Amino acid sequence: MTLLSPWGETVNLLDPLNEYPRMQLQRGSFTSLNGIWEYQITDGSEPDLRKGWKKIHVPFALGSKLSGSEDNLSPDQILWMRRQFSYTPKDAVVHLNFEAVDQSCTVYLNGIEAGSHHGGYTPFSLDVTTLLRGYNELLVKISDPTDTGRYAYGKQKLQHGGMFYTPSSGIWQTVWLEDLPLHAVNDLKITPDFDNQRVFLRMSGTYTQVVVTVFSGEDLVHRGITNKEDYTINLDTIHAWTPEDPFLYTLYLQTEEETVKSYFAMRKFGSARDAKGYLRFTLNGEPLFLSGLLDQGYTTDGLLTYPSEEAMRYELQKVKEMGFNMLRKHMKVENRRWYYLCDLMGILVMQDIPCGGGTYDKMRNLILPTIGFRKFDDHKYEKFGREDAESRDAYFEELEAILDMLYNEPCIFAWVPFNEGWGQFDSSEVTKFIRYYDSTRLVDSASGWQDNGGGDFNSRHCYFRAFRVPSRDDRILLLSEFGGYTYLEQGHSEPDKVYGYRPFNDKAKWNDAVLHAFKRDVLENIPRGLSGAVYTQLSDVEDECNGLFSADRRILKVDLRKLRRLNDRCYRSY
Repeated sequence: MTLLSPWGETVNLLDPLNEYPRMQLQRGSFTSLNGIWEYQITDGSEPDLRKGWKKIHVPFALGSKLSGSEDNLSPDQILWMRRQFSYTPKDAVVHLNFEAVDQSCTVYLNGIEAGSHHGGYTPFSLDVTTLLRGYNELLVKISDPTDTGRYAYGKQKLQHGGMFYTPSSGIWQTVWLEDLPLHAVNDLKITPDFDNQRVFLRMSGTYTQVVVTVFSGEDLVHRGITNKEDYTINLDTIHAWTPEDPFLYTLYLQTEEETVKSYFAMRKFGSARDAKGYLRFTLNGEPLFLSGLLDQGYTTDGLLTYPSEEAMRYELQKVKEMGFNMLRKHMKVENRRWYYLCDLMGILVMQDIPCGGGTYDKMRNLILPTIGFRKFDDHKYEKFGREDAESRDAYFEELEAILDMLYNEPCIFAWVPFNEGWGQFDSSEVTKFIRYYDSTRLVDSASGWQDNGGGDFNSRHCYFRAFRVPSRDDRILLLSEFGGYTYLEQGHSEPDKVYGYRPFNDKAKWNDAVLHAFKRDVLENIPRGLSGAVYTQLSDVEDECNGLFSADRRILKVDLRKLRRLNDRCYRSY
């Protein structure tokens, strides 16, 4: 990719993405290690420590425009990344944090192994207190088999093209240091109980006691003290979180030696029947139509990494201005700052678990479902590329890590464990696992097809014909993907071969077709039981030129005002 977004043009590559990464457990200590690193690729051997190193800009992945690198990593190669830094600890314990490394890595500090991590989408933290010196060398050994390994790879594919994208390798989110006192809060789980006006906290750490303080705006609404792991916050009244009024409470946890800052929202996701007996999605007990966009989270200059927080804010603000109240984060887990912005701005999120498993089977996963063969027994692992037991174990390992990472986010209303059968297995059992871990959210057990009847949604994908409401079942009807109409904005997207589901050469006709699809497939079906819809997609990505934005985010191809009015009609008709 050679195009730059407006934010890619202005990013400070010496100190990029330097905002505090973990907004729901903030402490005063934060030292970013983003910036200029060095890298070397070897064929499985040790690196040459004296020569052969090239510069790379962290946290932009190998091969991305903003990384400054032009190399790609093969599945049998090793990527080595290193940097030197000085550091003087200001407290008793020092943690080295990686927000995301694709895909498996081992970390060495001053020649000693500090720890390792598997899975390219989740953060991890290492206690490096005893390994630090005044001047340090950090070395990270990385392997990334992409779609030939056991771990999730999402839309990344070695033989990319069409709906699959350029793979990334290496560090692709912030690397940072933090100091902790001896008596610290290390983990926090927040569970709102909307109906009973209370919030459950589960804390872990090395503290003796914690003072819990809650503010509603400027008003102190709760203060208490505990020496337990579990604590209940009781609120006299509550200010509900909604897309129109995304109110966040401020939470402070004070131990003997530190105060950490967090936040939470009072909201409840569920379902209820309307006067006609249709099951509808509800927020805080009130029916809410879900109008959203499929969001791949790829950028033309950073691949999986946004060039700046301003880029994320701009994109999310335009989503709101177009009248959407929801995004489906598709086959990717985003950085934690992105979810914070959704919490802050009032955008609901349907979160996919990135797919893995064996090679994508076009006949099984695309052609047969399109002509009506949409249900296979997903206990037959070989049909879904999951015959390898280690691959299934890796899925659960990553699933639990993702659920743990994102549990506190107010914006997330549903989990999507599988999409269109990609690497699907035991979907009913996986759905039960998710419900056991997180009973506060809904589950789209199998988005699109290969639906074995589980979950909270009758989740349908429709691209090649008008959407017809299926026979009613005891789930919320969701058109979780539709549209995909293609228009190439010349000079602002870079396809090798334009890919989409219905091509247009005229922008006005493309606009008319997009708006017509909303009227025909969404607006007209709301009285027939449709409770939500997700248009494909937010932006162009490589060959896919079916976005409302161009790939470089410089052009919003759709008529914003007309789309906003249409979304408003959908909400009113609900």
